[in-house]
Amino acid sequence: MTGVFDSSNGAMIDTWISLLISVEEFRKSIYEVGVPFAKNNFVTNWIVDTSSAEGLFRKDVQEFIDQEVAPTFAATGIKYFFIVLPPSAIAKLSAKNVAKINDDQEGMQTVQVASVQEAIGLIKSGR
Repeated sequence: MTGVFDSSNGAMIDTWISLLISVEEFRKSIYEVGVPFAKNNFVTNWIVDTSSAEGLFRKDVQEFIDQEVAPTFAATGIKYFFIVLPPSAIAKLSAKNVAKINDDQEGMQTVQVASVQEAIGLIKSGR
């Protein structure tokens, strides 16, 4: 996973190539890099680009997202969580599960999109 901050849109853009990641790797990327950066830079939009991703998040990673990551994102001030769906059926299922988990968070809306450009367009339009 690589992350880039788009300051013109207040958006963190995470690009995933593989969803085959351990909970510890995921925890490190979120809590050592992502969340502190989001807090310090008032990030309100998070775009997860899984358009080129393969595989699927393991069950323990999905549980970690549900129990810790999604509530933390909402509490950090993330208002919109965009997820770019991959073409792979297995990866798409995993991405949709993450979208459903995040959509249940108070104060954070999850939007499934076809591209990063679509997400940025929605941000610019005031979605």
